[in-house]
Amino acid sequence: IDYQAGSCCNRWYDKLQIIVCLDGRAGINFEHSAIDGHTALRFVSDIFADTVVSFAQSITKTIYSDRAFFPSLIQAEVRRASASNPAMVAPKKISFDLPQSVLDKIYYAESALSDQIVASDTFVLEFTGFGKTFIVRNRMSPDSFVQLSMQLAYYRLYGKIVSQYEPVLTKAFYHGRTEAMRTATETAAKFCKIWLDPKATSSMKLEAMRVATQQHSAGIKLAASGKGLERHLFALSKIAEKNDIPIPDFFSSKAYKKLNNTILSSSNCGNPSLRLFGFGPVVQDGFGIGYIIRDSGLQYSISSKHRQTERYAHTLKQTLIDMEKLLQPLSSVTVACDPVVTKTNTPPKEEECLEGYDDAYGETSSATEITANISHTIPVPSSFGVMRRKSSVTATLLRKFGQSITPANSELASRDNGDGTGS
Repeated sequence: IDYQAGSCCNRWYDKLQIIVCLDGRAGINFEHSAIDGHTALRFVSDIFADTVVSFAQSITKTIYSDRAFFPSLIQAEVRRASASNPAMVAPKKISFDLPQSVLDKIYYAESALSDQIVASDTFVLEFTGFGKTFIVRNRMSPDSFVQLSMQLAYYRLYGKIVSQYEPVLTKAFYHGRTEAMRTATETAAKFCKIWLDPKATSSMKLEAMRVATQQHSAGIKLAASGKGLERHLFALSKIAEKNDIPIPDFFSSKAYKKLNNTILSSSNCGNPSLRLFGFGPVVQDGFGIGYIIRDSGLQYSISSKHRQTERYAHTLKQTLIDMEKLLQPLSSVTVACDPVVTKTNTPPKEEECLEGYDDAYGETSSATEITANISHTIPVPSSFGVMRRKSSVTATLLRKFGQSITPANSELASRDNGDGTGS
């Protein structure tokens, strides 16, 4: 049918289905009640990685003919049925003799499902301005940063703080699946209001952003460690229904209903094997946002029931650009004219990312050093001060900057620091 995006006639919505297009692109469509997104991601990742390894093996076998230079992804013996009994696996057409009444019901079902398809609107935002590396360098959790960006974009567009949901993996537990994290915290609301306050300074906005991301990260850790609330409350209500136990008024309260009217339903699921990930809104007036955090980019797949999806995406893009302006660029070099204090030449610490949630919630710990504070002990002439440098770049690259900013003194400039470089 021409007006459909895809077809509802060749999809198995109650199963996990691999969809391969004529040009070689492929995707996965799956029903959520049986598995979570990261389970499907594991499946997709293994397929993608096995394809890469097989391609590498096909190249190197002409050079390393006596051995497998690249080992197989899965060490398992494959016994193909087609080799021993081709007739067993040969495709056979199955013909169904269906009465007209069944054909009519199939037609009506297709018409009803087509209404659902055309009622949905999807827009993809592939943001390339910055990604995980930039956010981590600025001592913030990438996932918390992205979650705040979605709430702020909605607030800029509609002037409201709304219920926002994010699933948190609880796979550390036996049969664990997910717990709910709510992004619309008190600190997140304060951050949004400060951002739109014309009297707020950049430092006020940045401080509010840091506080909000820290509270979000703390909530993520509680949920992942089994200390969340919503799954527990949901289970209690379902047990009560099943056993005809009176359900407390709390579950029908205005506050509880508003919490579960999730306007912004979001989920982080992705790695290099996926380009995009998305799903539909969970309420009629909401947005469904699947996002992937990459080292140098952020990708959002946004859907709604025609709620200005593209306009929200453009607002989100501008929000990311504006948030970036408050943070420290990756290549910045800060120069001060204070005398150098004698210090031990300790190598800079690398970023320490806590990625215990399938690379979904990367967060910089308090021990992380963003700037590489490199100082060397040298004699300081009394006529001038030696510049002290702080930079987010590597020590090697920093020394090259140092050669250009050292005062013009031939004796000092040619002095060796003991590591083969001048200062």
